[in-house]
Amino acid sequence: MNEEAKKYCRFLTAPDAETDFKIKYGTEMYRKGFCHLVLKNAGGNPLDHAEVKVKLTKHAFRFGCNAFMQGQFPEQEQNAQYEECFASIFNEAVIPFYWSDLEPEDGKLRFESGSTPIYRRPPPDDVLAFCRRNHITPKGHPLCWHCFMPEWAPTDPEEFMRRLYRRIKEIAERYGDQIFLFDCVNESQTHFPLKNQRFPHDYVERVFRMADPLFPNARLLYNDNQCWWDVQGDCSPVYLLVSRLLEHGCRVGGLGLQYHMFAGLMQTQSEKFMDPKVLYAALDQFGRLQIPVNFSEVSVISRRDLGNGDLFQELVAEKLYRIWFSHPAVEGITWWNLVDGTAAYAPLGSELGENSLRAGLVNYDFTPKPAFRALQNLIKKEWNTETSVDYQEGGDNVFHGFYGDYTAEICTDSGTFTKQFTFSKNTAGTVLLKLN
Repeated sequence: MNEEAKKYCRFLTAPDAETDFKIKYGTEMYRKGFCHLVLKNAGGNPLDHAEVKVKLTKHAFRFGCNAFMQGQFPEQEQNAQYEECFASIFNEAVIPFYWSDLEPEDGKLRFESGSTPIYRRPPPDDVLAFCRRNHITPKGHPLCWHCFMPEWAPTDPEEFMRRLYRRIKEIAERYGDQIFLFDCVNESQTHFPLKNQRFPHDYVERVFRMADPLFPNARLLYNDNQCWWDVQGDCSPVYLLVSRLLEHGCRVGGLGLQYHMFAGLMQTQSEKFMDPKVLYAALDQFGRLQIPVNFSEVSVISRRDLGNGDLFQELVAEKLYRIWFSHPAVEGITWWNLVDGTAAYAPLGSELGENSLRAGLVNYDFTPKPAFRALQNLIKKEWNTETSVDYQEGGDNVFHGFYGDYTAEICTDSGTFTKQFTFSKNTAGTVLLKLN
């Protein structure tokens, strides 16, 4: 890496015993637990003994990425590579619901497979099918944003809100029983009322209130791209906004914080958002809201002008994931653009515009970059649980593992059984498996 790159990441790569301690013990305390197994036979009677092998199959923590390129490449082989690469590391996929592209003409919705193609905007039905094939959790993004507005959208504020309600209702009717995570409002703090007067002054709260009964089973999130790392206690702008929503009774199910390494931010803010002490302080502050935090859009660059940009991306991405994974307030991390050459506002496969950031985890030919390997090693190996329990009735029968979905292979005198179960903080440490 050159001197510029070293300057940017100097806080993340410097020896820091306090951060290392928080990473090590935070991961153990907040991402893992002791699971007590109870086995019963088909008749409901306790099992005397068994050999149990347990394997984590899906983390409770959400390791995600936007799926905006699902089915978007010109060759089917590329689309197959994309899906294989995506599913090999991620357990969550963000589905685009940008209004201008989902409904380019009033009343003509692009929900279905085979809809008129729009770059980086696959039909939601296609992405949902991909999620089902690969046991990936879908997340919708966003229900309301002042950008990507259809040209035909009403300009009168009240008429606009009525039309927005219809949009949200249509999405709920089609996907309310399939998608249980939605960015409800996106980036409201960059909305400039004097330039866009169709939004009433209280639109954020009103959108949460209108979406609440339409999505009774979904978590509605607020997502923000402002400088949330400027921690000012309870006066921090993002904290103030979300705490106000909660105080007014809005059902805010989580907070999304964006982390894009755009050039301007790198020049003016990197000393803050790349300092572990600042990151932990910010998360401690947002943790006071008592709603889950997710890093909703993460772009760690590997720009060519950083010298060895791939090394910079690898070091920074791995350290950030370790920090975020170790903090109790965080529930997920979402990478933004898996493949280089597929960013917004730039030609496919080029290194122009946002593609010059080279913030993908794999190259355009799908060869993995070092950061991909580093994150794959974390998620699939280091943060993995695969162990066995010598089960005896009345014994301890406990394993220590990461929270998530498991497969258990149970060998008994009467045969071998395979069971699936979920181990979470909410299971009180006990999982009952009935063999039938």
